[in-house]
Amino acid sequence: MHTTHFSLILEIFCAITAVISIYYYGSKAWYAPLFGFFSQIFWVWWAILGNHYPMLLLSAAMILTHVRNLRTMGTKKKLKQIWLNKK
Repeated sequence: MHTTHFSLILEIFCAITAVISIYYYGSKAWYAPLFGFFSQIFWVWWAILGNHYPMLLLSAAMILTHVRNLRTMGTKKKLKQIWLNKK
C-alpha cells in the first residue's frame, strides 16, 4: 500500500541526513558525531525495512566511527561543559 512511498521518503531522509552529517564533519563541528548517531537511526531503519541487510555493516562501521569521534572531536568535553554550566 503506502509502504513504497514511505520507503522512498525514508530513503530521501537518509540521504539528506547523510549530507548534513558530512557537512558538519567537514566543518569540524563538535556536534557532528551526535548528528551522525541521529542519522544512523534512519539508515538502520531503512536497511531493515527494505531488506538491505548488508547495509547494516556500513551502519555499524559508521556508528563505531561516531563513537570514536566523540572523543577526537571534543564532543564529550563540550557536553560536559554544557552540563556543568547548567548546574
